[in-house]
Amino acid sequence: MSARSGSDDPRLLGRAREQDLVATLLAALRGGGGVLHLSGAPGTGKSALLRFAARTAADQGVRVLTTSSAPAERDVPHAALHSLLRPRPAPLDDLPAAGHETLDAAFGGDSAPAPDRLAAAVLDLLARIPQPVLVCVDDLDRIDAASRDTVRELARLCAGTRVAMIVTERTLPAAPAATPLTPDALAATLGPLPEPEARALVEHAGRATGYAETELVLAAAEGNPLALTELSLGDGAPGDAAVLGTLPATPRMAEAYAQELAELPEAARRALLTAALSTSSLTWDVLGATRYVLGSGDAARDGLTEAVRRGLLVEDGRRLRFPRPFLRTAVLHLESAARRLAAHAALGRSVTSPPHAAWHAAQCAVGTDEDLAVLLEDLAGQSRPGTGVLTALAALECAARLSPDPARRAARLLRATELACDHGLREQALRLARGIDPAGLGAYGRALLLWVHELLPGNFVVGREGIAGLCEAARAVAGQDMALSRKLLHAAARRCWWHQAGPDDRRLLVRTVQDLRPRPWDARDIAVMALAEPQSVPDEDTHRVLRRPGGEDLGLLGQLAHLVGDLGRATLLFREAERTARADGRYGRLPQILVPRALEEIWLGTQWRTAEELADEGRRIAARTGQTDWVARATGTLGVVEALRGRHERALEFAAEVEEASLRLGQSRQLSLASLARALTASGTGRYAEAYAQLRSMVTEPSAPYSYEQFWGLAFLAEAAPPAGEPDDARAVVARVESQTRTGRTPLLRRILAYADAVLAPDEEAGSRYRAALGPGVETWPLLHGMTLFGHGAWLRRRRRVTESREPLAAAESLFRALGAGPRADLAETELRAAGLTTAEPGGSDVSRLLSPQQLTIARLAARGLSNRAIGEQLRLSPRTVASHLYQIFPKLGVTSRAQLAARIGTD
Repeated sequence: MSARSGSDDPRLLGRAREQDLVATLLAALRGGGGVLHLSGAPGTGKSALLRFAARTAADQGVRVLTTSSAPAERDVPHAALHSLLRPRPAPLDDLPAAGHETLDAAFGGDSAPAPDRLAAAVLDLLARIPQPVLVCVDDLDRIDAASRDTVRELARLCAGTRVAMIVTERTLPAAPAATPLTPDALAATLGPLPEPEARALVEHAGRATGYAETELVLAAAEGNPLALTELSLGDGAPGDAAVLGTLPATPRMAEAYAQELAELPEAARRALLTAALSTSSLTWDVLGATRYVLGSGDAARDGLTEAVRRGLLVEDGRRLRFPRPFLRTAVLHLESAARRLAAHAALGRSVTSPPHAAWHAAQCAVGTDEDLAVLLEDLAGQSRPGTGVLTALAALECAARLSPDPARRAARLLRATELACDHGLREQALRLARGIDPAGLGAYGRALLLWVHELLPGNFVVGREGIAGLCEAARAVAGQDMALSRKLLHAAARRCWWHQAGPDDRRLLVRTVQDLRPRPWDARDIAVMALAEPQSVPDEDTHRVLRRPGGEDLGLLGQLAHLVGDLGRATLLFREAERTARADGRYGRLPQILVPRALEEIWLGTQWRTAEELADEGRRIAARTGQTDWVARATGTLGVVEALRGRHERALEFAAEVEEASLRLGQSRQLSLASLARALTASGTGRYAEAYAQLRSMVTEPSAPYSYEQFWGLAFLAEAAPPAGEPDDARAVVARVESQTRTGRTPLLRRILAYADAVLAPDEEAGSRYRAALGPGVETWPLLHGMTLFGHGAWLRRRRRVTESREPLAAAESLFRALGAGPRADLAETELRAAGLTTAEPGGSDVSRLLSPQQLTIARLAARGLSNRAIGEQLRLSPRTVASHLYQIFPKLGVTSRAQLAARIGTD
């Protein structure tokens, strides 16, 4: 199919096999004509492929003649053939008299010539064109019968000539397979597009405005190219298609089936419309409704039988289904509102399921009806995963319209808005939220507005000043609607976390939770507390809900485990939550799952590629679902990963993006990841003093209670302290953190503190500290394991226990290589060389034989552009000692500058 159906865009997305067939046909044209027969269901891209072939042929100097069906000329003999030959491709006077007479008879004579005679005359005319000819016939089955017979004869005759043909033909479910035009014709039947090509087409068409809408289009189109380019949610209220779990057909889509419907008998057409509208697929329900519409059981049965016979419906046991992706919605588009309303009324009387019958009755209802509204809420609850969200939204919006009580109307619209947000349907959520009228609802109405404001993507990030208002609203509605009260408390907690609220706001929130929520708390209550005071949540409460999750929301449990630093459990919960969210189509939740998982993979993963992929996907989905806060968080995560991998320029770009977003959103929480990325970039380029200063500020001056991000910074602070000359200060910082986290330390925090204790210990005590830090379980944290092994190996080498140092250094290098931590792996390799393990230089260089291991290490660092001070910080040498070594290295290698040194030994 073309990149955009009906456009002048020359690109063709997909259909590689069919493009090869076109190329084969055109390549053989100068040696003899041939035929390519393309068949497929409506909308599969036959016409687009024909246009592609015509453009390709014209570019090769081939004369292209085209014709296609015109509904008004379907009964005019030879109309399509006349269109093909107009304007005249060659002078008629050059034809023999018999051929001239045959063409005159076809296009205005009293008697039509036989198809074989007419085909021979046409071929004779085409043969007189100087260049090769390509004849393109679109929709052979829909052109006039006389032209169709002549085209078939022409296909039989063109072999061995300089005339080739490409003919397309529609296939319908009940129709026999397309008959080959000739025994040796090339042929292809076009089916659905594979998922990658379908997704590319949807994105190129540009009708789907967000990630979730793209997924809905892919599901509804079932790979049909026309549907992929035409379908969208639109910006209005849902119609009949929505409750069926699909998207409405456009005029172009409906036109694909207009002729078939126009030719149906009235009874069959009424039966088809009733089946298309019915929320029940039971044959009995559709037949009963058709009987009400037609006033006769016999007529209803005959009409349904005829629709099935023509392949427009398929009967599977006791159920009916539509065999083509958009045939059902095309029927709805082509029928008038009056006919649809009559079918709804009949279905409301005949459908046996009360919630499904209620939908049809509601379409005919005038005024309010609480009974119908309750049944429609039940229908919303029965919707299937995926496109079933369309059913639920349509049912809830209809229920709200029928609600006599303003509070119930507002609650139903709120439920629909929450569902739309969960599924990432931002525009639908905004439209539904605008329908909520708080007038006359008092405190409840104000609370609803506050929650809706927090709920909609991009809205709740305005600042921390709303925390008190949310707590007040939660108290006001607690007696009337505890569920809404708890949502408001969670919203206040999220503000505390994102904006790193001060102690007064946090204490207010904790006091409100304690007043409104009796113990024992459930997962949502504990998550609220963890967002406000992560270090104050009792372990027994957290362990109770995480070990026995019951029916709790897995995403919420994953968030809770993540907040309290139980990353292993959080990863397991988030994986299952991700699987469920994708299966249910709740794409709005995915960034809140994928980005924390990416952060966890930094410590738990064995390859940082996984963390990068998770953060990147979370960022893309967040951007397309309007979640600007999670875009920034994903960007910060990518910045940390890039810094750890040694891609420093990219890391700094990400950090700058996060800092800009933090200012725009008013969210100080975002800055912690940006600071961490900048600090890791500084340490990765040998600027340890700068890195230490940044990390110290991050760890010692938090504007809110300690969170896992500050704890992560503590590991890198301890790492940077010795080369920065700040081990004493770092020991004081670590002691402060230890004193403030004596209870509730997570496994990762315990490991980080053990690592810091070892790397900052006096030389005479470091051995036992490293042994403790490398105790059982450290393998769970590959990055920290590698850092600890490296620190231990480097300490052993400095103590002149060179042989012992090699094993931990080699293990560290292996871990870092697997993770993708190139700079750390290189540093471990440098230490290994200094410990006497040398490797052959690339290209057989003799550098390793000319220099000692320590000189080789210094030379490599200098070749990378590091200053004497930076080299000294890495190797724990004074700048003067580094300069002395370089003074000896330069003459050994025959160089006089660092630039020549880099050229001599490389910078890798």
